[in-house]
Amino acid sequence: MQTLGEKLQEARQRLGVTIREAAEVTKLRTDYLQAMEANQFESIPLADVYKRGFVKLYARYLRLDDEKACADYNSHHAARVARRPLDVAAIEEEVAFSPPPPVANFSNQDVVIWAVTGIGIIAIFWLLFSIL
Repeated sequence: MQTLGEKLQEARQRLGVTIREAAEVTKLRTDYLQAMEANQFESIPLADVYKRGFVKLYARYLRLDDEKACADYNSHHAARVARRPLDVAAIEEEVAFSPPPPVANFSNQDVVIWAVTGIGIIAIFWLLFSIL
């Protein structure tokens, strides 16, 4: 039985396309395509959701059944996870969390300074226009 990587490589060769040409069309990195064809999905340093999307995109480009390719990837990934002991650090690494952007932190003193400055500027304009 062929692995997903072998199916991808065979389909690409059948179309007469090089890895570089496939990378240009799909906008996927050549090293990612090479890793997928070598069935070394673990070497792609991205979350599984991206790898799954890459497999689907590449399979569609190669005129393969993208749903079947995705199912093959899922079974490959499930087998890999079953062989590996539970590693909390790896799970935390896969779940990409980005903290929310910092919120502007104005203190009361900043607000008072801006308010006094604004009132001062308004007062100056009011005096200038009152004189004219």
